Amino acid sequence: MEHQYFTLDGQISVGFLKKRNFTGSYKGMRYNMFVKDNQIVAATYPQPYCWECTPEEQKTTRSFELSQEGLDAAIAWLNESWGDFSWQE
Repeated sequence: MEHQYFTLDGQISVGFLKKRNFTGSYKGMRYNMFVKDNQIVAATYPQPYCWECTPEEQKTTRSFELSQEGLDAAIAWLNESWGDFSWQE
């Protein structure tokens, strides 16, 4: 299993995502998760700007099944994505 930099256990659920976006940041990487077209969309983008102010070309997105397994996979993908960021501390 790959290394997990951060977890979101107890902070997010599929039910929460059905109602609103979940945003946050971790050591230079911002992330946004939301439901679109009955799928979980996870996105990463660089700090310092918010989602709305970050140019589209700086955002990377990936879609996952709208389920607990999909949410777990989205969180794992966020961890993998952070490992690829060049601005790691």
